[in-house]
Amino acid sequence: MMTDMQKPLNFYPIQLKDRQRAESIRKQYGNTLYLYTFASLIVWQKDEQYAICFGNDAFLIKNGAEGEHAYLFPCGSDAGKKALIDALLQQETPVFYSVTDEDKAFLESAYPDRFEFVERRNDFIYLFDKDAQIELKGKEYKKQRHQIHIGESSAENWTTEPLTASNIDRAMAINRKWAETKGAYTLADLDAAECALRHFDELSLQGLLFQADGEDTAYVISSYITPHIIDLSFCKVLGERRDFFVRWKYFSSLPQEVKTIDSEEDMGNEGLRINKLARHPSQLIRIWKGSLKR
Repeated sequence: MMTDMQKPLNFYPIQLKDRQRAESIRKQYGNTLYLYTFASLIVWQKDEQYAICFGNDAFLIKNGAEGEHAYLFPCGSDAGKKALIDALLQQETPVFYSVTDEDKAFLESAYPDRFEFVERRNDFIYLFDKDAQIELKGKEYKKQRHQIHIGESSAENWTTEPLTASNIDRAMAINRKWAETKGAYTLADLDAAECALRHFDELSLQGLLFQADGEDTAYVISSYITPHIIDLSFCKVLGERRDFFVRWKYFSSLPQEVKTIDSEEDMGNEGLRINKLARHPSQLIRIWKGSLKR
């Protein structure tokens, strides 16, 4: 007789009603990668072609944009993750993305000599010390301080207000103007950002709306990974050389208990990588792709 995990896994589009179950698993088993937060999963679902499957104390994300048999490494208890992987191995030849060093060790221990791994530098996740990014002490932050000064000096009067249902439409307008200036390659990011804005309250997101000399100029959206780690989900800034100032101002507004900023990956974009490295990350989380050996 077949067990539940031997039956074909049931994947379906991620829905808002899945939030409590997915977040409960993620938090209980200490997953702190921004990719697994429910907010990230649902806003990037369209572009990454995500689908979700729940097991016992674990969930698995199919990542259709990476290929027919592509998955994010499962999230949950060790037993729950292994049950989902076992079920996949009975049905197909899966390829796992977003594999951390810890996940790699899990696969090597649970499935000796069955997987091979390729480092994915474009997927490395940048973490920043919030207090260091606010204080900017020492010579290493000299250029960053200069960039912040340039941004602040680009307007006589900067004001901020919390993002709420009453001003989301203004952030939407910034989003569209930003996309127009950046070109076609930003369309995926535009869709994800608009999804975040549409479901801002339902996803418990936070953010600020910026005005420069009375004109809506930027917005920032973030979500909590843990009480001490926040994901900088979207930062859209109109005008040149203002992004360093906008981020610094936003970091300065965060509660004291927030210690770490997750600034996500650079996706192999050279300009983005230069920008992130120039801000002196406190840590780069190494990411692998795990495939079955041939």
